[in-house]
Amino acid sequence: MLKPTACRPILVAMISVQTEERQGVLIVRPLLSRLDAAAAPELRRQILAAVTGQSVVVLALENVEFVDSSGLGSLVSIVKQLPAGGRLRLTGVQPRVQSLLRVTRLDRVFLSFETIEAALAA
Repeated sequence: MLKPTACRPILVAMISVQTEERQGVLIVRPLLSRLDAAAAPELRRQILAAVTGQSVVVLALENVEFVDSSGLGSLVSIVKQLPAGGRLRLTGVQPRVQSLLRVTRLDRVFLSFETIEAALAA
């Protein structure tokens, strides 16, 4: 006789992102307020699917109010998948998210800019 096993929910988030390319740079704008365990894997998948040889990706985070460790892990994973010397530039980072980046010292890995235009000019 089979013994019942505990069921664990599978976190799958349907997220939407806007992408565009300017000056050979991929710009990604997630349309979500939380970059957490439910959304981070799908965001990573969508960004990596859109990166086609670009060495610079701009991630516009003006809609994102919360990031957890899964979200941070996804950002690090994206950087690791970029070509050698590739950079992930962040724009529109909310104060709470900027504070998390500072505390984890990831503000040294991800350059933050006020606007997309500033990130493109850097």
